[in-house]
Amino acid sequence: MDWYTEVLGLNAGPRYGDWQEFAVDGGTRFALHGGRLAGGPATAAVAFNTPDLRAAIDELAGRGAVPIDEITDTGAALFVTFSDPDGNHEQLLERRA
Repeated sequence: MDWYTEVLGLNAGPRYGDWQEFAVDGGTRFALHGGRLAGGPATAAVAFNTPDLRAAIDELAGRGAVPIDEITDTGAALFVTFSDPDGNHEQLLERRA
């Protein structure tokens, strides 16, 4: 949970057992809970929208997060992937107008 509050800057919300909610801008709720495929890797993948991808990467780097890949340009958006301490992938996404 610390990675999400300290690195991504999310606000921790209610916790119910292994279910942890976070408050995201605009009233959106984001939650993590324990869950893996038998013998498999972590199963979560989440994308957070940002208006300036490069500035967001620099901000997270200042908090110790390093992207696990290069910026990808799909034509419609730019994105980059980070990995939390449990191996879940989070992406930052900058949509093109």
